[in-house]
Amino acid sequence: MSRKREAVFMGIGILAGLALSGSASAAVQQLTASPTTQTFYVDGQQVQFEAYQIHSNNFVKLRDIGKAVDFCVTYDSATNSVHIDPDAPYIEEVTTPAQATSAPQTVTEASVQASLERLKQTYPTGTVYPTPYRSTSGGPYSRGIHCSGWATLCSDAAFGSLPWLRVDRPGWDQIRPGDLVEYESASSYHVVVVVSKTDEYIKVTESGLNNHARWGGQYFRWWLEEQPRYILYTRYPD
Repeated sequence: MSRKREAVFMGIGILAGLALSGSASAAVQQLTASPTTQTFYVDGQQVQFEAYQIHSNNFVKLRDIGKAVDFCVTYDSATNSVHIDPDAPYIEEVTTPAQATSAPQTVTEASVQASLERLKQTYPTGTVYPTPYRSTSGGPYSRGIHCSGWATLCSDAAFGSLPWLRVDRPGWDQIRPGDLVEYESASSYHVVVVVSKTDEYIKVTESGLNNHARWGGQYFRWWLEEQPRYILYTRYPD
């Protein structure tokens, strides 16, 4: 971690300790806030923060610090928790994209593939998809970033608000376009979106730690079925 990030995280820890101290707790009822008149600098460059003075101390939004210093801050509404990743870059908060809020009234494999094709035109390989993606469909993933964020966005675009069904160690004939295939090998964990399937492999779209969409990947049947963790998430109504 860089010295700049170390200093920022030390400051966050000190502020958290002060907030939990007895004197600070007792003074909560007396707090008054006013916009600060001070200026802020990061590496000698002036930055604009929405900051307030409370008891002569400056308070700045954690997300604004993350953006200025470049570390990841995300909010998980399902657990009402904030996640800080000092080794990941800052990700702009984005609400539900318009193209992922609706799905055809009748879901078929053809309609799902058409939805995925539209996403491919919007987010071709190498494109950063809107992150964190905040789904309201109640799926298994809530962070909204990396492989699971992209997979959930694709699923919502194709299936809207249809319920999720988990199948552990699915049969190959159970896998259809739009389904999510999750696996964990000895060295990695990943979830991909099925675009098409042959008797030997699935073609997928996926994303990695850089939050870039990728199309055209292939996973062989024999390899998936050998993994210790192999799960299917489907939303087809039948």
